[in-house]
Amino acid sequence: MFFSRDEYQARWSRLHDELKKRGYPAAVFWQRTGGSYDRAGDVYYLTNYASQASGQEQSYGAWPIGRSFAALLVLADQAPELHIAEPVSVIDRAEIACGNIFGHENLPRGLAARLMSLGIEGPVAYQGDDFLPLQIHRELLEASHGIDWIAESELLYGLQSHKSARELDLYRRAGEVVSKALTTVMEGLIAGDRECDAAARAATVIIEAGGGFQRVACHHGPKSEFAMWNNPLYSYSTSAPLEGELVRGWIYGPILEGYWLDPGRTAVCGSDPDPGQRKLVEDCVGIVDDLIAAHRVGITAAELGALGDDLVRRAGYPQDLGAALWDLYGHGLSTFWLPPAIPAFASGSSTQRSGWHTDEPYHTGQVCTVEVFIREPGIGTAALEQVFILHDDGTESLITTPMVFW
Repeated sequence: MFFSRDEYQARWSRLHDELKKRGYPAAVFWQRTGGSYDRAGDVYYLTNYASQASGQEQSYGAWPIGRSFAALLVLADQAPELHIAEPVSVIDRAEIACGNIFGHENLPRGLAARLMSLGIEGPVAYQGDDFLPLQIHRELLEASHGIDWIAESELLYGLQSHKSARELDLYRRAGEVVSKALTTVMEGLIAGDRECDAAARAATVIIEAGGGFQRVACHHGPKSEFAMWNNPLYSYSTSAPLEGELVRGWIYGPILEGYWLDPGRTAVCGSDPDPGQRKLVEDCVGIVDDLIAAHRVGITAAELGALGDDLVRRAGYPQDLGAALWDLYGHGLSTFWLPPAIPAFASGSSTQRSGWHTDEPYHTGQVCTVEVFIREPGIGTAALEQVFILHDDGTESLITTPMVFW
């Protein structure tokens, strides 16, 4: 267990305060699959528990209902209870920082029975509305009489956006690991290696450090102007870039102890860009640098978004996504992406982004990103993301991979 039990208890105390403020006698956090991948990290963050299931396994026939899921029941002023659909005997109690652990053949009905035995009634919060299967939710509703389930999405936001000193130190270590991995994949693509070979070497860096990842992502050539990854399933292909083609590498996931980083770079195979490629990539670097320099305690994501729009406009690029999937210029980080998120194209009709916290002032100690995607038709899309810690006197970069490779 990386964090001490006292540190977990401090998290629970702050979570109890949040529930009291919102008027909930209890809350349930749901987790799916193997723990800390994408938004499945809440239970891991609060207990150090991750399921041993092989992903989101089926729930029919002899299979337990809710296998590969877990529910963490948080009651006021008590250690959380962990409810799972696997035998408690497989759990290493020394590694789990919570109170009781309950194993159920039917996870939602077992959880509901526990709530009934505790006399819980009225509004109870649950976090996981956007991924909880209908099967689990249906059974939970049928069995939890007298409970009004209220979907919440930000019960941990305040806690996760204020990092402890040890969390920030862990981010520094994770930054070293992911920087080495990102440099490795970019050097392979620049040398003309197959995407899968470059990705394999980068993945080895992370695994040798004892970490994990969701994607080691690559792309190159004309299609990379419009699509972020060459192979959407695995995020890398067996093809190799040709000399003179734009290449892109990205690494993201729970790099160390479930904490997320997601830096990326763009370069040219052979490191001899033509004038158009050079301008595109260096303009992207300049916009990223300017947006990072604008980060300060007290600024808002809305203000940063307006600046980003102005920088892109003044550089002469169309305000469209190109290969990007995300209309933003950056976001916070914890066990996944975290608000505040910096809106791109803020002058358009999509400026009201629910849950982005665009008007919330930044504070010291936040782990932040800036990411920019700009496109020049016929040349390609340049994309770059940097990760840093915000301090009272500026920013501390966590990524040492070069921004330009020529």
